[in-house]
Amino acid sequence: MRTNKLIIATAILMLGLLVVPVFFTSTFILHMFTLVFFYIALTAAWNIPAFGGKFSLGHAAFFGLGGYTAAILYVKCGISPYIGMFAGTFVAMLGGVILSFPLVRLKGPFFTLASIAFAEVLRMVAVDWRSLTNGSVGINIPFKPGWLNLTFTSGMPFYYIAMGLAIAVILLSWWIRSSSLGYHLRAAAADEDAAKALGINTAKSHFLGLMWSSGLTGLIGVLYVFYNYVLEPGSGFSMDRFSLQPAMNGIIGGMGTIWGPVIGAIIMTPLGEFLRFYLGTIQQGLNFVVYGLMLIAVVNFVPGGIVSLMEPWFKKKKSGDSSAADN
Repeated sequence: MRTNKLIIATAILMLGLLVVPVFFTSTFILHMFTLVFFYIALTAAWNIPAFGGKFSLGHAAFFGLGGYTAAILYVKCGISPYIGMFAGTFVAMLGGVILSFPLVRLKGPFFTLASIAFAEVLRMVAVDWRSLTNGSVGINIPFKPGWLNLTFTSGMPFYYIAMGLAIAVILLSWWIRSSSLGYHLRAAAADEDAAKALGINTAKSHFLGLMWSSGLTGLIGVLYVFYNYVLEPGSGFSMDRFSLQPAMNGIIGGMGTIWGPVIGAIIMTPLGEFLRFYLGTIQQGLNFVVYGLMLIAVVNFVPGGIVSLMEPWFKKKKSGDSSAADN
């Protein structure tokens, strides 16, 4: 009974999302929906290492690696953006491998600080390597509308692309969490020494988790660059948008869960855009003050995120359905 209701609710939700561009023709509304989908995908990808207790603030590195790889191949070499997707994903995954080998054994804040340093080093490389990245001037994606060039005259195609991407990353995240890798990561998060004593190779599990996360983040970076048309070091490796924002989404929604990143991204993406553009004009950095206050409140009063507030209701509902079935 409960499964049937869930299937019906999911079908209604999917149908509603499919017809959004038909009823909401406003460019701003369509852009906001698309942005929410991008951040759902980005937060779900960021959340994979969090299954194992790893808290990264350097995912802007993988986002920028993917975006720059595809943009350089397309603009400077004339290579299809679809090939650029695979290349960007591979290069970002390679970046995850490079980060993993020296840092995967670090715990707590040490891993977090090292991930920030990794992203900042890549941003500086992008600024200084002018012959490849055009430095601070950045790379502009030529406006040549068509599916072959992944550029469009309206925002509708990218709405559906971003929605499909979000669904795909959520499903992949669920699959990873339900697999043996997911169980090993969760065991390492609970007690790494005990997991090792049980024969789990925690270093390998963290390594694989970061590889999946970095590759997906690179793919998201590719699609976002072609949606945005502009790429420069400050935006491609933005700590604010592609490291802090997904982390905030994950913490507020519920780290290490499947639906926490989704809930966090739905709430925080519109709020983040409002804070960035409106409070930022009043005083630069004021949006970070609000982020900090929200983070303190969540960590102190709802440490498991919003999804933890919903768990008692789901458990009650499940027990009620079980009782009804028994009767």
